[in-house]
Amino acid sequence: MAAVLGLLSALGIGLSDLFGRRVVLAASAVTAATAMQLFSAMGVLAFALVTGSAFESVSFLWGCLSGLGMASGITFYYLGLERSTATIVAPIVASMSALLPYLYAVSRGTPSSSLAVAGAAVAVIGLVFVTGGAVSRERLRAGVKFGFVSGLAYAAAAIAFIEAADVEGWWPPVGQRVTGLLALLPVATIMGRPRFPPSGQRFNGMMSGLLTAVVSVLYLASLARNAAVGSVALSTFPVFSVLIGRVFFADALQRSQVVGIGFVVGGMAMLSLG
Repeated sequence: MAAVLGLLSALGIGLSDLFGRRVVLAASAVTAATAMQLFSAMGVLAFALVTGSAFESVSFLWGCLSGLGMASGITFYYLGLERSTATIVAPIVASMSALLPYLYAVSRGTPSSSLAVAGAAVAVIGLVFVTGGAVSRERLRAGVKFGFVSGLAYAAAAIAFIEAADVEGWWPPVGQRVTGLLALLPVATIMGRPRFPPSGQRFNGMMSGLLTAVVSVLYLASLARNAAVGSVALSTFPVFSVLIGRVFFADALQRSQVVGIGFVVGGMAMLSLG
C-alpha cells in the first residue's frame, strides 16, 4: 500500500507540472511556486478541518521544517524549468530526493528487504537514464545545477516529513504548505516577481496547488506505512513529468529515457513485492 500511495503522489506531481509550467511560461518560476503553495495550503487546511484531525504540535513543527525545504526545492525546481527542461531537472531532483530519504528511513529502522533495496537501486538507475534529454550544453549545465540544489532541499523536506509521519493526523501538510508559502512571499517581493498568476493563468495556478495538496496527504499516508518504500515511490514522478513534458510542451524524449522509464517501472515492481 505504501508503494501505491507513493505512486499516486508521483502522478499528482506530474499532473501538477502540467498546470504549473503554464504559469512559469506566462509569468515566472517564483510566481508559479507561490501560487502552488497558496492553493495547496488552502487545500490541506480544508482537509484537516473536514476530517477533524487532532492537532499535534511536534508533528506540525516537523511539517513546518519540511515546508522550508519544500519552498526552496520548488523555487529551484521551477528556476531549472525556466532555464532547462523537465527531462533534465526532474530526474536529478527525484534521484536525490529518493536516495537520501530512503537511506535515512532505513538507518532509523524502517523494514527493507533485499528485494526492496535492489528495487530502489534499479529505480534510481532508471531515473539517471531518464535524465538523458537532448539539450544544449548551457541548458544541461543549468538543469544540473538547479536540479542538484533543488534535490538537496527536497531531500531535507522529505526527511522532516518522515519524522512528521510518526504521529497520526493531517496537520503536518498544513505546516508544510503554510510555511512554504510564507517563505516564498518575500522571495517573490525581493525578486520583483508577481506573487499571483496573471489573468488567464489563475486556474492553472489553482489546479497546480490543489493537486500538490493531494500529493502531500497521499505522501504522508505512504510514509506512515513504510517510509523507505514511500520515499522511493514518490521519486518516480519524473516518469510522469517527462511524459507530460513530451505530450504538452514538446520536450525532447530520447531512447535512453524510454529505457530509463522501463527501469523505474521494474524497480518499483521489485520495491512493491519486497
